[in-house]
Amino acid sequence: MKVIKKNLTKECFLAVNNYIKTKKYEDALKHLDKLHNEDQDIVNKFKGLVYLNKKDWKNSLIYYQKISEDKYDFEISNNIGVALFKLGKFSEASNKFEKSIIYNKSYIPAYENVSLSHKLLGNYNLSIKFIIKALKLMPDNNKIKNYLIDIFNYYDLDNDENYIININTKIKNLNLIQKEKKIINKISIKKILEKSQEILNNKKTVFNFPETQIFRRNKLNLNCERHLSIFAKHKIIPKFCFECYKIQITLINVIDLLKLYFYFNNLNLQNNNIRKCVVELRKNVSGNYKGYIFTNSLKESEEIIKLINNDLSKNSMGIKNIEIKHGCTEYYEEYELYKDINNDFSEKIYQSHWINIEKEFDKKNLIEENNKERTFNFTLNKFNLPDFLIIKNWLLYAKIIGDESYKEIFKFEIDTNRLAQTQKEIISLRKKIH
Repeated sequence: MKVIKKNLTKECFLAVNNYIKTKKYEDALKHLDKLHNEDQDIVNKFKGLVYLNKKDWKNSLIYYQKISEDKYDFEISNNIGVALFKLGKFSEASNKFEKSIIYNKSYIPAYENVSLSHKLLGNYNLSIKFIIKALKLMPDNNKIKNYLIDIFNYYDLDNDENYIININTKIKNLNLIQKEKKIINKISIKKILEKSQEILNNKKTVFNFPETQIFRRNKLNLNCERHLSIFAKHKIIPKFCFECYKIQITLINVIDLLKLYFYFNNLNLQNNNIRKCVVELRKNVSGNYKGYIFTNSLKESEEIIKLINNDLSKNSMGIKNIEIKHGCTEYYEEYELYKDINNDFSEKIYQSHWINIEKEFDKKNLIEENNKERTFNFTLNKFNLPDFLIIKNWLLYAKIIGDESYKEIFKFEIDTNRLAQTQKEIISLRKKIH
């Protein structure tokens, strides 16, 4: 009889697993509700897993927390951590991920999760500690490597504990080449890039760092992803964006973008405004190479333009255009009045019921919760490994669109085969857009 019961139990939970795999979550829950005679810790474990896959984090947490603590294992602890993380409770989540590692010191997902949690909390030392342990277990884990690389933007460390840290230290020291000029010349850029590549070649290291934007941040959270998501879903401009302005500098080639990047590193602004350098990937948007400085008023934008015009006009930089723009380009087709930077049309555009749409979106997507514990720090504003890897992506971009200026500053082979075909297709479309 015990064998028969064991087989029945196994069949019951195999059925639940199949429902989860085929995303038939309601069927899985109905099936679990019938299992009154089964071990309820196991039933609750599966219910927690179903709700986790449904992305119903609150219910997932409820059922996982019903399990007796003496029945916890590395998987349960990790999954509780995931639910807490998604609810914006990063500190609690990190504790659960650490417990998962105590249960199973080789469980890589827990290392990934705890590293990210501590990174978002600004606990960079702790994040690095777990990253180094994870890379000893799985040296080629790209996700973990990229968490570490991103930390270099915010946290200055020098030690030989890890080869990636060692590479960053060597590349970071190349800042000495830059000297005191506001805008460095092509020869200096070439020297920095080629010395950086030699450092990578000496370590025989391959990175897959897909970012294409280099930010110089202050502690302000612009929350752009949230705003653009609201616009994409509801075709409304969030209230925050009516006070957002940016200076857009459109450049001729990739060398000019690099000159602007180094200039931004040394640019001292009263409010330490967020700025970034990018290659354009959006469809039907003109200009391939751009720099942005974000402001919260037209007056501030005009003052900054006077300052940078004075600097840029004294140097041989290929600039197509410098202009002040209101918010994001994505809004312009839907709301033409929003483009006007000289007049305030917020009352004509923003409708009273939009505020409720924003509140509902924030509630559903846990926007407030996910920003509550998260730390937004200043970037270090110096050339480093993440910047070099992004710059290499810019050089790839230049090669694909036919901008051969990159050959003047980089003698090494640029292999476009490491890009996904979809990425290459997106970039190739830029050949026709100027």
